Amino acid sequence: MNKSKAHEELAARRKKAEQMGGADRINRQHGRGKNTVRKRIDGLLDPRSFQEYGQLASHLSGVGQAQTVDDVTPADAVVFGFGKIDGRPVCVVGEDFTVKGGTFGVIHGRKKLRAVEIANRERVPIIWIQDGAGARAQEMIGEGLPAGPHYLAMARHSGTAPQVSLVMGPSAGDSSLIACLCEFVVMVDGISMLAAAGPPVVKAAIGREIGKDELGGCDIHCRISGVADYRAKDEAHALELARRFLSYLPTNAWEYPPSCPSLPPCESAPMELAGVIPDDPRQAYDMKRVIQAVVDQESFFEIKAEHAQMILTGFARIEGHPLGVIANQPSVFAGAITAAAARKARHFIDLCTAYHLPLLFLQDVPGIMPGLEAEREGALRPALSLSYALAWSDVPKVTVIIRKAFGYGACAMCGGGAGQAVVLAWPYADFGSLPPTSAVLAAHAKDIEQSANPEARKLELVEHYKRCTDAFHAAAMFTIDDVIYPNETRERVARALELARSRRSCGATPTARFGVMP
Repeated sequence: MNKSKAHEELAARRKKAEQMGGADRINRQHGRGKNTVRKRIDGLLDPRSFQEYGQLASHLSGVGQAQTVDDVTPADAVVFGFGKIDGRPVCVVGEDFTVKGGTFGVIHGRKKLRAVEIANRERVPIIWIQDGAGARAQEMIGEGLPAGPHYLAMARHSGTAPQVSLVMGPSAGDSSLIACLCEFVVMVDGISMLAAAGPPVVKAAIGREIGKDELGGCDIHCRISGVADYRAKDEAHALELARRFLSYLPTNAWEYPPSCPSLPPCESAPMELAGVIPDDPRQAYDMKRVIQAVVDQESFFEIKAEHAQMILTGFARIEGHPLGVIANQPSVFAGAITAAAARKARHFIDLCTAYHLPLLFLQDVPGIMPGLEAEREGALRPALSLSYALAWSDVPKVTVIIRKAFGYGACAMCGGGAGQAVVLAWPYADFGSLPPTSAVLAAHAKDIEQSANPEARKLELVEHYKRCTDAFHAAAMFTIDDVIYPNETRERVARALELARSRRSCGATPTARFGVMP
């Protein structure tokens, strides 16, 4: 082929790739309220920063059969390359639903593996855009033993550079599996689905007809299963969430998190903290009010907000420096830790540990959720996984006891002996292996039963033990570092974290972890 024809061929093949599935399929994509993969990538990355790899890839041909321009499957239904977000490098891999439904074929899979291999070698984050219908039957039937080398490569990349999944369509099979391997998963309300297999396969396998939303829509995975971290209102919102998530994290685990100019809470916020806690210790309140008054203004980025709402997890900044926040939510199950809450918090501890974000724990926890349902869920094992995660977490930690810290729940929320930079308590805090009332009933059952007035005797014992469970007794025993006024919280936390940053005397490295998690 001479130069002129070669240039013409290159131009034609590039044009074919950029046209994706053609005008009709693109119009159908828009009719479903979805953008094309190339439009999504343009909206995600800094302008003119995208460099595409494998643009001229196509479907698998027979041996010795070369494809003409007309034969080409554009980019084999997956577009990938490298660009920048806020000036920092990222890899982006987007499935193209307009080409064979974004299905997974041999070359398609080869491109995904190549993307992860390069990202891993160059130590950059990966953003996956999911909009694919699973395996491509024409190529995958008769393949022999199924292989998933890109899953193994993703697992090896985990914890070395962030991986984000933006689910922007009905995603099944390979597409859904990739999403579940990522560290941050966003679903678009009314558009997204995540499922091992889509409705047609479900009907063929078990004979049940089911819609995509009922099978694996946002309500299933953002609220119930916790597989997804955030429900976006539309595609533009999903792209913004990916950018915001990465803004708290370093490019990779060989760097520390980036800082930015500080925006303190509004002036009245610290003074309002004292009014957050009700006089009645059994009355609920919203822990988010505490968080907002402690961290930089508009910096709290909650993760898994709809799932396991008795515990709050999210990124924030104090004096411009990123950190992770884990807090009990007294307005839901009194802040007790369920199996789902423990899994949510453990995953977040691992995420912050991997990328060197300090952890702030705000405790108001009565313990692990008791009862038959909790035992059937196996709550003890995921609850113990919190201690496991903390044991291997080498980031600075700060614990503030807001109102109560009882039993193993307090241990799981970074209790005593966890190597904190500082442990603080508000004056209203109560401590103990058991709440006073439960302790009295367990230790003095016979005494109370034989008393002339059992109820009065129980209250007398409870009041006696309460004197040994308050913040001042804990300070006297030196199991906490100090008792503080609520309006001192931000300053004390900020100074402890500032001191802890002095340990960054050498370069960051990925966090090692060994053992078998409970």
